[in-house]
Amino acid sequence: MNKIILEIGTEEIPSLYLDSLLKGLQESTKNLFEKYRLDCHNIRTMGTPRRLVMVAEDIASQQKDIFHKIKGPSIAISFDSDGRPKEPAIKFARTNNAKLDDLIIEKTDKGEYIFVKKQIKGEKLESLLPEIFMSLIAGINSPKSMRWGTSNIKFIRPIRWILALHNNKIVPLKLDILTSARKTYGHRLLAPGSVKIRNVDEYFEILKDRFVILDPLIRKNIILNQIKERIKNKNGIECIDQLLLDEVTNLVEYPKVLQGEFDKEYLNLPSEILIAVMVKHQKYFPVYGNDNVLLPFFLVVTNGNDDMYSDIILKGNERVLKARLEDAKFFFLEDQKIKEPGKKPLDEKLENLKKVIFQENSGTIFDKVNRLTILSNEIAQDLQLDNESKNILERSAHLCKSDLVTEMVKEFPDLQGIMGKEYAILQGERYEVANTIFEHYLPRFSGDILPISLTGSILSIADKLDNISSCFLNNLVPDGSQDPYALRRQSLGIINISFQQNMYFSMDRIIKINLELFERNVDLINNNIIDRDSIVRNIKNFIFQRLRYLLLEKGYKYDIIDAVLAKKPEYINDVLDRIKAIKNIYNSDGFLRTITAATRAYNLSKNKENPKISPELFKEKEEYSLYESYLKVKNDVKNILSERNYDDFYKSIKIMNKPIDIFFDKILVMVEDETIRNNRLSILKEIADLYFLTADLNKISLSKNSIN
Repeated sequence: MNKIILEIGTEEIPSLYLDSLLKGLQESTKNLFEKYRLDCHNIRTMGTPRRLVMVAEDIASQQKDIFHKIKGPSIAISFDSDGRPKEPAIKFARTNNAKLDDLIIEKTDKGEYIFVKKQIKGEKLESLLPEIFMSLIAGINSPKSMRWGTSNIKFIRPIRWILALHNNKIVPLKLDILTSARKTYGHRLLAPGSVKIRNVDEYFEILKDRFVILDPLIRKNIILNQIKERIKNKNGIECIDQLLLDEVTNLVEYPKVLQGEFDKEYLNLPSEILIAVMVKHQKYFPVYGNDNVLLPFFLVVTNGNDDMYSDIILKGNERVLKARLEDAKFFFLEDQKIKEPGKKPLDEKLENLKKVIFQENSGTIFDKVNRLTILSNEIAQDLQLDNESKNILERSAHLCKSDLVTEMVKEFPDLQGIMGKEYAILQGERYEVANTIFEHYLPRFSGDILPISLTGSILSIADKLDNISSCFLNNLVPDGSQDPYALRRQSLGIINISFQQNMYFSMDRIIKINLELFERNVDLINNNIIDRDSIVRNIKNFIFQRLRYLLLEKGYKYDIIDAVLAKKPEYINDVLDRIKAIKNIYNSDGFLRTITAATRAYNLSKNKENPKISPELFKEKEEYSLYESYLKVKNDVKNILSERNYDDFYKSIKIMNKPIDIFFDKILVMVEDETIRNNRLSILKEIADLYFLTADLNKISLSKNSIN
């Protein structure tokens, strides 16, 4: 049984990239074995910050043979009338080391030709491995790569050694000045120096003896179990940050969890500050008691250490944490100082926002605050918010960005919004105002919570819409998979908030107002006249494209979604209302008849402009009957749509199905008399427009099999 191993020894690889590198290495190995026609049933990749490892077992000793056909001359010039081979056939067989009996005849697009099947024998595994291993090393994709020394090699970090073995033999590789060997290295501190590996089987045991745990999953479980044990000893609850767990797993080769403590005095700081210091800066795990209250302890994952040094290491970490917490305490107190009598700290900081650029050509954060105040008020008007809620919203919008210039947020940017809420409460603002300041940043990332309050939801939408509008004005529109300003995520945030709060506000009107606010300052648009209507359409289309993807994920039919979006509804929730109404009747016979009637009317009258119905020109009773049905439905529909009652809308327009079928059966529309013809086309045009008020029924796939 063949076994191979490739270990690429490096300087420390950033933890963020290790998992994706190992996944890519496994996929590349699988693809290369398929490319080289080698059977392999067990491929594993493992790694630590210092090494990427690929191990494969049960590999075929030789490539599979392949056969391919070589095309020769046509049969007409290869054989005579009696079927005897002529010179072209003989020469073709000789050239390909084939006998005349081996020649076969096959039909092609250009007639019959002679062919010969040729076998290509597979090469042995050992002769292919150098090429496969070099392809693996060269094919490892990383988001960032570097060169070092005088080497031309590019890799995520400098390569220091290469171990390459086939069973017990070295696979010869040369990478610049590096050559492959049978040596590897243990833990940098606990087992320094190189060690020889005789064969693939002993590799894992040797590394384990030298304090290297290759499998990230095993390392993670070791860390997790030690953390749980430490928490249990302090009567804490198991509240473990999974993202931090993933990160520290890829920072160490031989994990060991130590428990430290800090002064209880620091627990007087907001818990978010302590968590930011411990988790974001120091990569420590906080310890929580009942009700998720922080305890004065922390857990640090070290990269292996002798027990005799544990106390020294722990005291060093405690000193660092104390210094960090002292800084945080200083920032916290400094941010609350009042420099102007009569002003509150967050109000004072508004002036500083004039010095912070929001985006090139889009003014300062202070300008943005003014836009958000107006924009959120306009949304509130659409939603008919009560006066008290409007006051809360206005005050929140006024203060929502002030924490960006606090010392705390400068040091811990992830605390934006969180510190705004804390400082608002400390300066005596109503809780609703403080909470709205925090919620207007939500959702901050994929899977994050949505705002709960209506004021927080409105301000969040205003903020995200302003970000999107600014980027569109500055031609910073996402291209392909690139979205550096996270506009797609912010669009989904707007949509999900609208759904959760069942909000009906005019997207067209709010986007237009937003652009007008940008235009008030000529500097923001580089003295150019912008095509406002075009940008409004582009922004709305961008957001509604995200809406389309979201609705598809929710299981709605693509044709219903496209039919509704084609009408460019004004409200996000209105799109969902229309889709649900069509979904309820989608498979009914009545809806099929509605689509048939609507499509027949549309197809005949679609080129009719400025329709004008003159009842005095009617000649047949079927015209009167259809017109009366149209007038009744038109009056009913006006009231129904004012309340967005789409179920009743489709029930109402169904009344026209029978009269329009009779009309087409009895009436010739395209008569010679131009006046009569135009009048009949006019009524069909008006009826078609009525059918298509809420959705473009031509896009419903049911219509494809229903129209003759």
